[in-house]
Amino acid sequence: MNDGYESFESDFNIFNNKMSLLIESRDKEEIIKTIKEKHISEVNDDVDKDHKRDDLIIWNAIYTREIIRNGIAKKYLHPMYNKFYRKIKESTSIQGLQEIELNMINEYMDLLINDTEITDSFTVNKLLQALHLNIENHTSLEEICKNLNISVGYASTCFKKYKGISIMRYLREIKIERAKTLLLSTEKSILEISILLGFHDQSHFTNTFKKLVGISPLKFRNKNYTI
Repeated sequence: MNDGYESFESDFNIFNNKMSLLIESRDKEEIIKTIKEKHISEVNDDVDKDHKRDDLIIWNAIYTREIIRNGIAKKYLHPMYNKFYRKIKESTSIQGLQEIELNMINEYMDLLINDTEITDSFTVNKLLQALHLNIENHTSLEEICKNLNISVGYASTCFKKYKGISIMRYLREIKIERAKTLLLSTEKSILEISILLGFHDQSHFTNTFKKLVGISPLKFRNKNYTI
């Protein structure tokens, strides 16, 4: 089945507007499903890794453009675009590139879905940007505030005023949203995901996940897993 690389020497999805429409409708689930189906086709067709790398460089630019078009300020996307550009250039396998592709759409869509742009609070804008960009970097709130040259107290007050919840609660929520995506789109273990997202241990991650989602990470994966 050659539904990913038909007559083009690249991903034919680049040449239609399906992804643009899915991004506009914020349908991350359908986007991930489409990408995973394409990955199966790529493996079956033994797609050349250089073609795949070139395609992802194009997709990185397309995602950036589409996210900007749907309301996220360009200045917030520079670090994310640059990060993925470097990762794409450095990857040496189809499997590695496919993992980057899933991570890429996860992070771009998380920015869009969580509406990180708050136009009348520069401080909260910067905090939201930092929280999303560092979600897998184990960067503490103290470090983030130090880099932004503001105190933790001031950051907490501003954030609660504009978002209606505490920074730590918001961070837990976006970590669990990322965890849900990782559970459905990767084969990482529960322990690996808990470590990646900076939880104290697997038990802490499982308890937090169950509190916010209603079921354990394992039950969530077994119920929804489609790989």
